[in-house]
Amino acid sequence: MTIELIYQDEKSNKFWKITVEGNQHIVTYGRVGTDGTSKTKTFVDEAAALKDAQKLIAAKKKKGYVETARKAKIIRDSYTLAGKPIKKFGATFNPNTAVKVSTDSYEDDDPSVIEKLEKLANLPNINELDTLVIGEWKYAGEEEDSRPSIEKLIELKDAFSGLKHLFVGDMSYESCEISWIQHDDFSHFYQYFPNLETFGIKGIGGLKLGKIQLPKLKNLIIECGGLPLRTLKEILSSDLPNLEYLEIWLGTEYYGLGVTVDDLQPILDGHFPKLYHLGLKNYDFQDELAKRLHNAPVLKNLKTLDFSMGILKDEGAQALYHNDALLRLEHINCRHHYISDEWQKKLKERYTTQNINLKDYKKPDEDYFYVEVGE
Repeated sequence: MTIELIYQDEKSNKFWKITVEGNQHIVTYGRVGTDGTSKTKTFVDEAAALKDAQKLIAAKKKKGYVETARKAKIIRDSYTLAGKPIKKFGATFNPNTAVKVSTDSYEDDDPSVIEKLEKLANLPNINELDTLVIGEWKYAGEEEDSRPSIEKLIELKDAFSGLKHLFVGDMSYESCEISWIQHDDFSHFYQYFPNLETFGIKGIGGLKLGKIQLPKLKNLIIECGGLPLRTLKEILSSDLPNLEYLEIWLGTEYYGLGVTVDDLQPILDGHFPKLYHLGLKNYDFQDELAKRLHNAPVLKNLKTLDFSMGILKDEGAQALYHNDALLRLEHINCRHHYISDEWQKKLKERYTTQNINLKDYKKPDEDYFYVEVGE
């Protein structure tokens, strides 16, 4: 855990930073722009070091120090992928953007995704493209899934040899509900793009991931309204030695969820040892997952935990509150929840330095609770 504070007024511009490493904390302070002075203090265990660090942080904030801007790293949202803004492909592309190929309409004269991929591949600066998004598709035949787009990418693999970041199925709710998005078998795809660092898919219909063999992959994202057990097993059996960022939308039983908390235990036990971000989101059983997270091995190296979009109630809030290992984190996201005001207040007080996100409280519809994305 690292927290950095600054103090600024007419006469002062100074920083104060504390880092907890095992049973020690290191305090560094000085004028902004300098290396400052560092002091290390050792405690009997990590819990004692964290407790003392929290006291020091609170004392500094009382003196007027404020936390520097800090955000959880987001690999993918509706506007960006791998740090680049998503821009639809026209006649040319900017290599500093995530280029999106999609069908803008279903008119006969509107080029298909395949046609746009071919056009993109023939541009003179195609070797500069490293980030690609595939959105709404339309094909000449009856195909309604991602297979023709993926086969076209394989056919054009030499042109797209610089590809590092790929997301497939970037469709809005208005154009296609997430439960309607259809895919096919990806198991033969990875060998043609071994340099992928980011791979993401929206929609689970017909999807077969197979064994993902991408040794350079750092970021894996699966967005769906209900994750089948077979998909989780494919992820766990994959060859991903450098995975750092894992985001899975687990979803609801009404839309195909087949994953229990027991099935997720390998992830909680540290199956991917290099993870710094874990997102187990949009889940029917968020409370049970919060309990199972108590001092889980995966928390040892995590920086951010994303429990958003799901059915997290007071029972889960209590489990999070009593989990001391969460104090090591830099950020906790619980947006879209059913937590009472009382427990929201407790969580905010306990996880102040983690800047816990408790926005978007949902009032139950009688006794019905809903994940954010299902259909």
